Amino acid sequence: MTMEKIVQELADKRAIEDLRYRYWFALLDKDIERLLPLFDDDIKLEYGFGIELISKDEIKDFFTQLLGAEKLNVQVPRGANGLIELTGETTAKGRWLVEAITVNHGEPSAALASVQYFEEYVKLDGEWKIHRMKNDYLYFEDVTIKG
Repeated sequence: MTMEKIVQELADKRAIEDLRYRYWFALLDKDIERLLPLFDDDIKLEYGFGIELISKDEIKDFFTQLLGAEKLNVQVPRGANGLIELTGETTAKGRWLVEAITVNHGEPSAALASVQYFEEYVKLDGEWKIHRMKNDYLYFEDVTIKG
């Protein structure tokens, strides 16, 4: 493998990590307008619980309702252990472990979810996008909020 190929592979993997981080921070900030450009136009998102979204319009509606709920104070996703495999010059797949804590106004406890994300990515015009996402929930836990 040439040095140029090694550098390109590292740059692509880093760009995919950054894509994933921007996704989580858009959720934390409840910023749908920053979230939507992270997906390609042929997106398929299997969110879990029978929720399947197959367009940016469906994603916008879903996350607007989810993140805009009056009772939601904040949702804090923390992702780690990313495995990224480049499957071609413009395609890749990844697997992530995520814990997301959801805090609702006025409630003494929060909900903690542990999730695996299985993803496929596509590079369009030099920029990586999420092409497919499937969430696999591992467990849920109630967490006491320290007051």
